[in-house]
Amino acid sequence: MRELTQERSRIHASIVINALADHQIARIMNEFTQERIRIHANIVINALADHHIAGDMNELTQERSRIHASIVINALADHQIARIMNELTQERSRIHASIVINALAMQEIARNMNELTQKRSRIQAGTNTGRMLGAFNLKDAIWSHLQLTVAKSLLCCCLR
Repeated sequence: MRELTQERSRIHASIVINALADHQIARIMNEFTQERIRIHANIVINALADHHIAGDMNELTQERSRIHASIVINALADHQIARIMNELTQERSRIHASIVINALAMQEIARNMNELTQKRSRIQAGTNTGRMLGAFNLKDAIWSHLQLTVAKSLLCCCLR
């Protein structure tokens, strides 16, 4: 009987030991599961951090591209302004040249008219009564020449 009691105590102790061992195994497995969850969470957190860093880098790259485009646009605008200023300078030079040409043409007209007036004065001074008819014809020819010269000068000014 005593042997049976001892046997029963050993069985009972074995059951308790097995239950304690099972509990210990369950606790260790739970710790492993929690560790695995923490590792998984770290992996996810690292992936999210990498994704966030990549997004920030993308934004910085886009901003750098916008800055570069702005620099190029400003350079093109400066070039356009320079080209327009050059065109305006050339136009001003053409206007100035036109003014000078017109002044020279007017001077030429005045000189021609002066010459014709002098010729007419010489003709009038040298004519006598017998040559009056020839003088009138010469006077008409000079007047026609004067009108033709003035017309040519004005035409040249207009064409330039």
